[in-house]
Parts: sequence; C-alpha cells; structure tokens
Amino acid sequence: MIILVFELQKVEIFLYIIWCFTFFIFLFFLFLKYREYKIRVLEEHIKSLFLERSALIPSIYEISKPYLTKHDDIFSEVLKLRKREFLESTWKINLHSILQTKKLIHHEINFIFKICNKHHSLIKEWKFIYLRNLIIEKSNAIWTKIELYKKINSQQNKLISWKNITVIWFFMYISKKVEI
Repeated sequence: MIILVFELQKVEIFLYIIWCFTFFIFLFFLFLKYREYKIRVLEEHIKSLFLERSALIPSIYEISKPYLTKHDDIFSEVLKLRKREFLESTWKINLHSILQTKKLIHHEINFIFKICNKHHSLIKEWKFIYLRNLIIEKSNAIWTKIELYKKINSQQNKLISWKNITVIWFFMYISKKVEI
C-alpha cells in the first residue's frame, strides 16, 4: 500500500513537471508571437513615416522652383527614387529591401537642403522653413523607430536562437528576421 502511494506521488510529480513544461512552452510561444507582431507593427509604422516624409517632397519642389536655376536637374534623382518607392510600396516588399530606397531618398533630401540653404532668399521663405523643419522632424522620428526596431529584432533573434538550442524548437517554428 505504501509503495502504491509512493508510486502515485511519482506519477503526480511527473505529470506536474510535464504540465509545467507544456505551460512554459505555451507561454514562450505566445511571447515570441507577441514580439513578432510588435515587429510587424513597427515595420508598418516605419513605412508610413517614410511615406509621410516622402509626401512632403513635392511641396519642397514647388516652393524652391522660383529660387533655383537648375531646379529640374536637382530634383530629377529624387523623383526617380519616389517612383521606385511607389512601386515597392504597391508590391508589399519587406522592410529590409525598402530601406535601401528610403536611405537613397534621405540622402537626396539632404543634398536638396544643402543646395537650398545656399540661397538666402529661399531660407527666408517661411513655407520652406516650415517644410524643412517638418521633414527633419519626420526623419528624427523615423530613425528613433528604426533604432527601436533594431533593438527588438535583435532581442527576438536571440530568443529564437535560444529556442533552437533547447527542445522547444521541436514544438514550434519561428524564423529569424533579417537585421538591418
């Protein structure tokens, strides 16, 4: 009788351990899925911030038109990049490949600002100053979100690596994200 009770306790302990392990796997899976969702939301937010900033380029184009002599030459590259950006956004390409075009647009915007800052009459134009500050504000917001994205993505990839080392990899498949 005592042996039977002892055996039942072993079975109960074993079942409890299995239950705890299963519960841990379930919680870990939910946590990884939540982080994956958070990364997707951040990606969409970053893409929308880029589009908001790019939507301000035609306004800069129109405001600077009377002041710059080679106006179309200066804006030709950024217009080509905007077309490429539009195609990428319609095809729903991942953030990593879209960032290449966005960085080129960012460099072109900086180039345009350097040229525009050399014209004293354009610098005094309040519309230009407002748009320039708005674009700079959007750029700062974009880069802070990208830094947050990099941090969360790096943590997620570490958790996935840890998952792959343990037995948990057998129960769930979650792929790593490409780091920027």
